[in-house]
Amino acid sequence: MPAHSSAAPDPYSPSIETECQLTVPARIEPGKRVVLRVSVAANSPTQPRGELQLRIERDDTSETVWTRTVKYNGGEKRVVGPVLPKDRDYTAFARFIPRTDAFQRCTDLAPFAVEEARAGNPDDNDNDGPGGLLPDTGGPALLWLLLGLGLVGGGTATVVYNRRRTAPVPA
Repeated sequence: MPAHSSAAPDPYSPSIETECQLTVPARIEPGKRVVLRVSVAANSPTQPRGELQLRIERDDTSETVWTRTVKYNGGEKRVVGPVLPKDRDYTAFARFIPRTDAFQRCTDLAPFAVEEARAGNPDDNDNDGPGGLLPDTGGPALLWLLLGLGLVGGGTATVVYNRRRTAPVPA
């Protein structure tokens, strides 16, 4: 019998996997501060705690323009960032470093742009619509509503008329 086993090592990790979620609005108006929202989730009854390392880089040069490290004690962390120059694209990065070895590290990123909101007709076929809302791709629905109500009313009147016509007359 051999002295050693040929079995593979156990792939079990003693630390719990975490998942970072970083959200930043896709478009920031010039002169407004960037607001980053970060949360860390884990499949555990214990909430992960530790530090969040945040940074913002310019996309064209990969230059870091802002960094901040904050404590994370669970839930959603809201961090107000800097005012950035307009007409540029950026990427925000978040990295979670747990306080103990019970949890693993995680990272996330979110691209965004600093640019003026487009003014104009809400039906100008832009993808963002007025005020960043979904575009208005439909026409006026009032005509279809009235046509539908007319059909339902006509169908109801036909059913009532036929029932009265075929009902027995009391003697």
